[in-house]
Amino acid sequence: MPHFMSIHNEPSVPVEKVESRWMNLAQESRAVWIKTWHVLDLTRRFCWWDAPDKKTLEEIFRDSEISWEEIVPVRLTIPSEWRWRED
Repeated sequence: MPHFMSIHNEPSVPVEKVESRWMNLAQESRAVWIKTWHVLDLTRRFCWWDAPDKKTLEEIFRDSEISWEEIVPVRLTIPSEWRWRED
């Protein structure tokens, strides 16, 4: 399934609301929420998702009343893939 990074900036949303959304998103069946990196006050978040397409994530966020700045397709790479590579 394709990987996506969603970027959220919601300074006016209370931390409790963000955390309650996470409980719902963890149960989402249309896509898989992998992990989130967030600024400690939870206002800015970077979320890794596996989803069929960008449109599916937009629907999930709309249904959950979550705003987003951007949803971009990404590819994961890790150091071990490159450590011993000889080209």
